[in-house]
Amino acid sequence: MNRREFLKRTGIITAGTIMIPSFLRANMFSAKLMLSKKRLVVIQLSGGNDGLNTVVPYGLDGYYNNRSGIGISAEELLKIGDQFGFHPKLAGLHDLHEKGLLAIINSVGYPNPNRSHFRSMDIWHTASDSNEYKTTGWLGRYMDSNCHNAYEGIEIGGQLSLAMKGQEQSGIALTNPKAFYDTIHSDFFNELGDPVTENGELNYLYKVFNDTKNSAKYIFDQYKLKNNPALYQGAQFGQQLKQIATLIKSDIQTPVFYTSLGGFDTHVNQPFAQSRLFEQLNGGVTSFIEDLEKDDLMKDTTIVIFSEFGRRLKQNASRGTDHGAANVMFVIDKDLESSAIKQYNQIDLEDLQDGDPKFKVDFRSVYQEMLAKTLEVDAEKVLGKKFNNLGLWG
Repeated sequence: MNRREFLKRTGIITAGTIMIPSFLRANMFSAKLMLSKKRLVVIQLSGGNDGLNTVVPYGLDGYYNNRSGIGISAEELLKIGDQFGFHPKLAGLHDLHEKGLLAIINSVGYPNPNRSHFRSMDIWHTASDSNEYKTTGWLGRYMDSNCHNAYEGIEIGGQLSLAMKGQEQSGIALTNPKAFYDTIHSDFFNELGDPVTENGELNYLYKVFNDTKNSAKYIFDQYKLKNNPALYQGAQFGQQLKQIATLIKSDIQTPVFYTSLGGFDTHVNQPFAQSRLFEQLNGGVTSFIEDLEKDDLMKDTTIVIFSEFGRRLKQNASRGTDHGAANVMFVIDKDLESSAIKQYNQIDLEDLQDGDPKFKVDFRSVYQEMLAKTLEVDAEKVLGKKFNNLGLWG
């Protein structure tokens, strides 16, 4: 096989569901891993979820004044006090909050917000300032400093997020462990062999390929260890979480998992679209937690749910909402500080910036605490600077 043919075929790999990690050091594949105290599961809501109709500030005048067509009545909400209530399709998340397992962090954002999906997601993925452009993600930089194998960061999905891409080490994306293994170990790719050439670029690509094969084998071998009969709600999104739960139950040496649920760009007829998506989110997450609890694994797991921006306070003419700024994040963990669970559920609908609620909490403060408390690493080294401590874990 000549160089041109090899490059062409590896191009097929990167264009498909298999994402090749960035292995740059020799002897990269290693069975040794200093697994952190907990695993971090990141759930991305793509499209800019409307946080104001997720945890609804029904007790604030500005809410119904600006949302006469899409505002959710107080009677329908799952109340968490005299001002806020969960969307009626989020009963599972409401229950987690009542039990002290879910922190609502409202008014999360960054200075000089960008309402572009692409750019704002880049900012959230790279943990950059709004005027700064980085090529590595915050989890990729965590992997650069602390990981040695691509399987130490697994994304269930067809494309590896920028958040999971480091300079020297990146995670791996797959839609299904068996399909991933079967494809990368098919006759087509086995024909590539393991040649030794004098071409450094070609040798590097072969090394990447072989390391990917090793990771695929390890992930599938672990996945096979656990027969997981749990029934999951939440359609395809629920099945993505079931794959993560199955891998966690197999005791795979992976500290970071990532997945996403798309479709939150609700410019038109938002009530129907958001309700349908929340059914998937609520069903998938509650099934996932119930599944992990069967093996007492939630005590070792942190879940974070975020979206790239919130929506405008005022609804548009299509019974929808347009791109906004500050938003709500959820952190689910059994060791959250009780005082912090309610502390950050605050919105001021009278103090707006260009029609949007102002951000009060920098999203990187949440990253900082998860890096330090869940993954137990030097957060400043990963993020490049210090942010305010929220005290989510005390």
